[in-house]
Amino acid sequence: MLMNLTNPAMTTILVLCSICAYAQTPNPGTEVIPGILLPDQPEVRSGFVLLAVTNPQTDKSAFSFAGQEIPPVIRASPGQDIRLTYRNEMSAQSRELCVYGPCMNMTNLHFHGLHVSPNAPQDDVLTMMAMPGESLHYIVNIPLDQPPGLYWYHTHPHGESYQQDLDGMSGAIVIDGMEQYVPEVRKLRERILILRDKVVDKDDSTGAGLRSRVGIPENGCSTSTAVPERVFTVNGVLRPAIDIAPGERQFWRIVNASPDLYADLKIETEKFEIVALDGMPLAFHDPKRHTESVDHVFLPPAGRVEAIVTGPKVGAHTSLRTLCVDTGPDGDPNPAMTLADIVNLPHTDEKVVPAPRDVRAAVYKPVSPSQIANIESNSPDFVVTFTEDKNGFYINGKKFGMTDPPMITVPTGTYHHWRVVNNTNELHPFHIHQVHFLVYAQNNARIAHPEWLDTTNVPVKGSVDLMMDFTDPIIKGVSLFHCHLLSHEDKGMMAKILFE
Repeated sequence: MLMNLTNPAMTTILVLCSICAYAQTPNPGTEVIPGILLPDQPEVRSGFVLLAVTNPQTDKSAFSFAGQEIPPVIRASPGQDIRLTYRNEMSAQSRELCVYGPCMNMTNLHFHGLHVSPNAPQDDVLTMMAMPGESLHYIVNIPLDQPPGLYWYHTHPHGESYQQDLDGMSGAIVIDGMEQYVPEVRKLRERILILRDKVVDKDDSTGAGLRSRVGIPENGCSTSTAVPERVFTVNGVLRPAIDIAPGERQFWRIVNASPDLYADLKIETEKFEIVALDGMPLAFHDPKRHTESVDHVFLPPAGRVEAIVTGPKVGAHTSLRTLCVDTGPDGDPNPAMTLADIVNLPHTDEKVVPAPRDVRAAVYKPVSPSQIANIESNSPDFVVTFTEDKNGFYINGKKFGMTDPPMITVPTGTYHHWRVVNNTNELHPFHIHQVHFLVYAQNNARIAHPEWLDTTNVPVKGSVDLMMDFTDPIIKGVSLFHCHLLSHEDKGMMAKILFE
């Protein structure tokens, strides 16, 4: 939810949220000395090797690139290919537990949000799978009309996705060209922030200290009474410092790569000037809409935001926080905490990394109000119903199996009306591979400002209505839609779709 909380009477809903995001900040306690500066991530373009490894100290799975366990940022331009070799060098036997017992350490890659083919050797998570000692060779064709923005990659082996994502097997993808929609970003310093999890073990004596370090309030702020077992890190660091000069404008690209934590982002003294959501520039479907100024931004797991942020005044102490998210009576705790401190530091010109210049003109795909009205006026073409019980998680009463036939077949070249219904007592984020959709209604009430997303929250005992964009002729084959709480997906809340 993107909301203006300064004037509740003029609240503007921009991204579907459907939860009560408490305007409660973490317990500041005493002033915390800022940690290390936010580290930049290594970057790579096409033609590289990515390894899946087992960390010998922790026995956890990890990505390795150029000899370090730091996932690279993959950059590409529309019309280019992302070519990479993914080699599985994880242990043949794992001491980690997955859904069905000890993890098998099988792995593959999902290129989340990209409008690319679900067939091998592209974004295929069904038939492309590497066991320890095996390799996969990906050639992902980025279309010329791919919206520029922030996407991400993570592993997607059914039954083991949650544990691998929790271990940090994820990274950012940037498709060049945002400056064609918002020219100002070309001159701004870019910061890529990847939110991941640090597990606080129940038996870990340092757990209370870690929760205190990020300012989690002692009193819960939701219906869940459990002690939080996870805290956010940013680029692998717990509560780093983000340097920005007073009044300086920076271009922040943030991905929530947690397997199941929600982030409701807020900067205490500043606003976010939103440029894109889920990799989709605001102007892509509405050429007159370039930015949107908001107080806070709701990101479900897998959600992304790209925004211009202004450095606070000299002497101001501020931070990037996430507010408490009530995930429902059956949901897990999702407390408020501090993600990073924002520190007033001047920087030299060599630190400025201008966005690469894309000489091609911006591509726009406006959707007329009459097209949207036509979808809204029709009954749903398909209804997705989330349910769960003590034995698992289901879509339309069925638990996913790798050999299942497609649950639905859709023709390419059309828009469809889908309704997603949540018949459970906890939040679920809905995601579909290969395409974006317009979220235009919640609980049968039209949203004032619909948004194009690839992952959206579905309220407890509620529903959302979506305008599915199945118009891209290159997307043909079998793909997936699922809950993006990856433990739910691993336990069955996923189904196949055939594009033909």
